[in-house]
Amino acid sequence: MVPFPFRTDSLAAVFPLMLIACLLAAGCSGPSGGISGHLLGGENATVSISSFGNNGFKTIDTVQADGTGHFVIPANALSGLALDVYKVNVGEGHFFMIGDSLSSLQVEGQLPEKKGLITDLDVQGDVWTSGFTEFIAQVVLRQDSLMSAKLASSQGKTPQEQIEGKQLYDALQERQNNYIRNTVRGHKTDPIGLMALEHLNLTTDRPLAQQVIDSTRTLMGHSMAHRNLSQRVAKQRKPQQSARRNDLIKPGMAMPDIELEDPSGKTRALSDLKGKVVLVDFWASWCGPCRRENPNVVRAWQEYKDQGFEVFSVSLDKDVKKWQRAIDQDGLIWPNHISDLRGWSSVATQRYGISSIPHAILIDKDGTVVATHLRGAQLETELQRLL
Repeated sequence: MVPFPFRTDSLAAVFPLMLIACLLAAGCSGPSGGISGHLLGGENATVSISSFGNNGFKTIDTVQADGTGHFVIPANALSGLALDVYKVNVGEGHFFMIGDSLSSLQVEGQLPEKKGLITDLDVQGDVWTSGFTEFIAQVVLRQDSLMSAKLASSQGKTPQEQIEGKQLYDALQERQNNYIRNTVRGHKTDPIGLMALEHLNLTTDRPLAQQVIDSTRTLMGHSMAHRNLSQRVAKQRKPQQSARRNDLIKPGMAMPDIELEDPSGKTRALSDLKGKVVLVDFWASWCGPCRRENPNVVRAWQEYKDQGFEVFSVSLDKDVKKWQRAIDQDGLIWPNHISDLRGWSSVATQRYGISSIPHAILIDKDGTVVATHLRGAQLETELQRLL
């Protein structure tokens, strides 16, 4: 993504050229500006522009839209405004303007059915406001898709439908987060990146947020938007390195053997699979996150089983019927399933230091641990490397 160009202090260098051009034209009038617009649904609406202060938004000027939804906030209403983020209310809707006393905007669109942010909006005259408006519209659109996926997951009639719905939700959420991060990275030095920070998790994305705060300080440091975000980022503590769960078994160690029975009563040992790349997968039928992760394991097994990959599933179930039913429902058709049906008191949790599930340990053909805490696409990445 290419950052939008600056309207920086270079304006001072350009001004003499503008002055010369005006003199040569002999009829140069002052710069036009202000905000003009036409919004369907905004007929005869009250239109106002506000600045953000310590006590919330403060109205700068108010005008009235005509019977067709046209309105004009004149340039003199913006006189003396520093570069900042301003809120423009049109009836029950609103949008945000990134501008100053020189701003000149033309907006076209439609008010939303309900009170709130105007997303159906075309902005001309300022690349920052236009770019930020487009960003907001995309975030809202993606958020609607997220809510639909979440609803579909909760209404799934079968565990598989619920699992697939959750996977779709997780994928959409990650896509949304990446879109926001990419926007911020593409606009680290301008107001769009600064305002997009509002949609990031300022704890997990603190380093990126601090970069934007630092790189926009010269341009926006005087603004209330910059000061508020600076304070919020400063209050975010760096994530503490807590003791990681399931950390007894580490990469480079020889994987301890284990031998327990499968649902039919047949004894199976991990050491029987030596010579293959094995995923030792700790799970249980009652574990929701485990069930949602199972399709990823199934997909990996189907893709790589002919290349020497096996799954060794260790269950923390207590009821053999529920254990077998979950195996059948989730399509875990490999033969290597073991459990002593003692739940968290299982010998497996003690031997491998398991304190939370799902948990996966990948071992190579020699029985050496190569990776732990594998989820989703991480497993496939490791398998591609090993096989």
